[in-house]
Parts: sequence; C-alpha cells; structure tokens
Amino acid sequence: MKRLEFLETKRTPRYSLRKFSVGMVSVLLGVTIFGINFTNHSVKAATESVEGSNSSANSRLQQTSAVGNTTAEQANTQKATSATEKVQQSSGSNNATANNSTEAATTSQSVPKTQGSADTDIKSSTAKSAAMNLVAIPSTDRNAAGTVAPFFYNLFSLGTGTQSAKENQDLANKTNLTSSDNYSSNIYKDKDGNYYKIVTINGHDYVYRTADIQANGTNILGTVKGTADDNKNNIHISKEDLGNGKTRWTVTFFPKMGLQNADSSTLHGLISAKFGIALTNDYQIVGNVDMKVKNKTDQTYIYYTFESGSSSAKRNTIQNPSPEVKFSFNPKTDVDKNTGLINSKTMPAYNNEYLQGPYYFTTATNAGKKNLWQTYFKYWGVESKANNNEYDGKPYVGTEHGLNFNNFKIVNENGVDGAKYGDPIIYDKLGDRLNSENGLANSESGVFSSDDFNQAMEFKSQGESTFNIFTDRSQHSSYVISFTTQHTDSDEVGLATGSKNQQFSGISANIYSDQNGYFNMYSRLYGEQRALDADGVPLKAENIIPNWDDAKAANKAIDDALVNKKGEINTATNIDQATKDNLIKEATDAAGAAKNAIGQATTVDEIKKAQDYGITNINNVKVPTSLEAAKQAATKVVEDAVDQQKALITKANNLSDKEKQALNNQVDEAAK
Repeated sequence: MKRLEFLETKRTPRYSLRKFSVGMVSVLLGVTIFGINFTNHSVKAATESVEGSNSSANSRLQQTSAVGNTTAEQANTQKATSATEKVQQSSGSNNATANNSTEAATTSQSVPKTQGSADTDIKSSTAKSAAMNLVAIPSTDRNAAGTVAPFFYNLFSLGTGTQSAKENQDLANKTNLTSSDNYSSNIYKDKDGNYYKIVTINGHDYVYRTADIQANGTNILGTVKGTADDNKNNIHISKEDLGNGKTRWTVTFFPKMGLQNADSSTLHGLISAKFGIALTNDYQIVGNVDMKVKNKTDQTYIYYTFESGSSSAKRNTIQNPSPEVKFSFNPKTDVDKNTGLINSKTMPAYNNEYLQGPYYFTTATNAGKKNLWQTYFKYWGVESKANNNEYDGKPYVGTEHGLNFNNFKIVNENGVDGAKYGDPIIYDKLGDRLNSENGLANSESGVFSSDDFNQAMEFKSQGESTFNIFTDRSQHSSYVISFTTQHTDSDEVGLATGSKNQQFSGISANIYSDQNGYFNMYSRLYGEQRALDADGVPLKAENIIPNWDDAKAANKAIDDALVNKKGEINTATNIDQATKDNLIKEATDAAGAAKNAIGQATTVDEIKKAQDYGITNINNVKVPTSLEAAKQAATKVVEDAVDQQKALITKANNLSDKEKQALNNQVDEAAK
C-alpha cells in the first residue's frame, strides 16, 4: 500500500500520475483529468512504499479508474491538456479550494467495514467523488478571517443566512453602516423606512444607527464657535464598505486648500494647522495609511525642517510646489514604539516640506496612552500647550500638537441620540483614569467616552503668518488621508458609554488652528451610534423588527435540530466521510431554507409554520442503517459528483463540443 506525501513545487509535471489513498482504496488518476490543475497551488504527489499489499478490490478499482496509461491516451494527451486548461481559465478563482470530499480522498483514513465487496463499494465512493470534485466552488463567507464554514448560521441571530455577504455589504454602503465581520449582525429597515444594524452577541441584541456628528470648540466663556456647516466645509469624510467588516475610509482636511467658513468667501491659508484622526477600539487599521497632499501651485510659503534630538527648527521657503505629493506609513513598521513619531522614507518626519512632526499614538503603552490623551483630548487653555512628549519629556517635532477635544460641544441641531445642541461631546474617562486628581472632564453631560479611542494619527501643516496683508506665506494645501480598517462587532457592543447611554463607534476627524485672529476648532464624528429612544433608553430589536423574539426562538429551534442531525450523521459507523458530508449538506440546506422562511414571516403563525416545516425537513434527512441503504447513499455521492463536474464543463464557454465530450467521458470513466 502507498502513502501520499504532498510536496509543493513551482511547476507541476502536466502528465504525471497521482495516487489517492482512501482507507484501503487507492485510485490512480492522470493529472490531465479535468480539475487536477484547477487549484492555484502546484502540488506534486510522491509515493512511499509501506508494508502490506492491496486487496483485489483495490486492484480492480485502480484498473477501472486509471487514466492516461494507454497508447491512444498518450497520443491525445496534448489535446486533453489543452481542454483542461480552458476549463481552468473559465472556472477562474472560484475553484481555488478543494471541497470536503477531496480532502477526505487525499487523506489516509480508516473506514469501518461492513461486509464483503460492499465495504469496497461504500469506501470507494469517497475516492470516486474525489476524482470528480477536485474543483470546489467555495460558498460566500462573511468571516473576514475565512474561518466560518459554508452554511454556518449564528445560533442567536434572526435572519442569519437570509442576508448574504453581498446583500449585507450593499446595505452597508447604502446606509453608511458597517458590514458584519462574522455573521453577528444584519442591517434592517423599520416600518418608517429607517435603517438599523442589529448586533447579536451571546444572545443579547444591540441596535445601532448611522452617525455623522459635528462638534466645535468654545471660546473662553464656553460659547460654541462655528456651525455644523463650517465643519463639513473643512472636513470631508467618505467610506466604502468592502464586506466582512472591512471599510475603506477617506478623510479630506481643508478641501478648499485652506480654512474657510461656510458663510464666508474668505479663504485662509494654513499656518501650523493641527489635524488628526482618532479611531474607536472596534476598528483596527489594516495595512498602510496613505496621504495625498494637493497644493495650489502658484504659491510661496514657509516650511520648517528639524534635526533628531534638537528642539530648534530651520526656516525654509518653497515656491511653486508640485500639484500633488504622496506619502504613506505603516502603523506597525514606520512608527517609533516609544515616542509615536512617524518617520520613514515614505513619510519623513524631520525634512518634510508639507508636514511638521507626524505622530501615531496608541494606548498599548503607558506613554502612548498619555501622549494620545494630552494631544487629542486634553483642553490646555490659553496659556499652556501640548509641547512635550510623555515618553522622554522632549519637545514634539514641530512643538505644539494639542487638538483640545475636551473643549468641543455638539453643534448638530438634531441627530445625536441622548444629547442635544451645546452638550460637551467628550466624556473624558481616559483622562480620569490617567489623571484621577484632575477629576472627570464633562462628567455630567459628556456624550462619548474618550476611553473608547485607542489610536490616533496626528499631523501639522507648514505655513507662517507674516502680519502683512500683501505678503502671504501661509500654505494652501489639502490633505487626503485614506486607510482600511477591520471592524469587530463584539468589540463594538463592549464600548463604554457616555454620561448616559450614548455610545459611538467609528472615527473622529479634528482640526485645531489658532490663526488669523481666530481659533478654528472643528470635529466630525462619522460611523455608528447606539440607537436610543426619546428618553435616552437603548432601542430593542423588537422596536425595529416585529415578532423579533418569536423569530429568534424559532431560529434557535432550527439550530438545535441541525446540531442533533449532524451528531447522528457523524456518529454513524456504516457510511464513509463523503456520504456523511453529503447528508450534512442536505440537513444544512434544509435549515437554511427554514431560516429564510422565518426571516420573511410577518406573523407569529407564519414563524411557527416555518419552524415546524424546517424541523421536519431536517429530520427527514435519513442516515442509512442497513447495508443496502449505505450502498445507495454512497452511490448517490458519486452521482452528485458526476452531475456537479459535468455542469462545470457545460458552463465552460471556451471549450468546443468535442473537448467537452472528451472531458465528460473522463468523468464517466472515473465514476465506474
């Protein structure tokens, strides 16, 4: 008997033979059988002799399944290979992963005996189906890590399985909500046409809606300066949902290449303008952060360069800058883990004509927590400034880096659940933990907790004030920052609340610039907020979806029936793995159909009927108990595999009828 060893190679010999060991059955297949080259990874099978010999049944199966050994077949190898390659091209990337039957066929395993030749018949169904199922079309998966198996259903979520990954992604883009990362949430429309995301974690439901919230800084008397329209005029935010909880964000600061209020025609160039983006804990950046600096080309402005370890700066002049300059940094590799300074070839810190001291802070270290808090949240007042790095006490590159977010108040007239115009936007729980002696900023009416933000990127423009109306040395540029995040529903529901029940998930984009005799203080929070009623009480799922609890109970009953049926199938000792996989798929399909019906039901009676019908269909998937029934089930596995592969060949639009027939003949030969 032979044992398989799989060795990766850069190129697979096109006409070599492969041997699949399944229990006591070995199937010898030519590589030119359709599907053998459909996977994206080249694999070579090497055989190693072991003690023992094959039974006569094995020999007969090898003889009937062998392909490519005759002189006639060798003469036609090139033509068959050409046809195979065409099917491969037509199948595309959907055929990159082998299915369960293939895995069972390519792994040596023990199959319990029944008796006589029937044992060989039952076990050979796995090998035969493997010969025809080397191409698998993966089911759509809404798990970002790719770990959720096809036909997986959340035990507690209404309608899971009714909202496909594509539908969930499309709804996320339509509503500005975020797609689910692992089947734990769906997006629904209530009777009034409003969209909500319902997250179900450990049997508990959480309701969210979109958030686009504006907040502005205040003057020394606590009066809000500026309007919501001023914020939108100076900060643009858009997001594209990529599915499975991934989002591509684009934030544009100073889109008009300077600061300009909505009701003013005056555009002011930038003078050491500070701006930054903070992310809540449930979003993590994936890959690089990209920045495009778009410049007015007919300008002259002042910029500063620095030296490492020195607090002094060199003053320089730039004329006619490029219309667009690109930067990027990777948060994992391009950031000093102690100081938070971003310094790389793609985003230099010390000699940069467009930026002063870019920083990226996280709460992973004590110094990082304090740097993030004192640069992004702490209100420094008029006299003091955020000048020194918490790690070593030395000045930040570019010196002052404070965004003073604790001083901002809501300027939305409506749209912030559990809050109103003029309420402080930040409930400074992070500052309270780090500086308990200072008390908790905005403890009575602060809306969103600073403790929910665990990372922030912060930047500072160039430009200088000349105090001369005829000579402008400010910088006329806009900054477009793009990055991708991975969202986690379970982290979202764990975010801290504000002074009441308010909860925010997403990004905060802030500007703070003291110039032109005016404090320009803008913030825009974009993402999701916990949905609250008029009294500030969190909405329940049944407030959005009628009969929610009945439907959830029905889904739980379907899941229990499916678990029981899978247990019955997996413990059967008289059927092979391919037959088990086929029966499990039948039961899972029945469960999926039932959940679809439950999700579409509009009354309690309809939900109950869908539940009963689904449980009946699951229970009707019969596990063979007799020898004859086991043989019939094994035969059905082979027949299904034949149908699947022939359908794949039929759909190949770049094959001639003759080539399709040749491949279909190989399918029939492998099934004998």
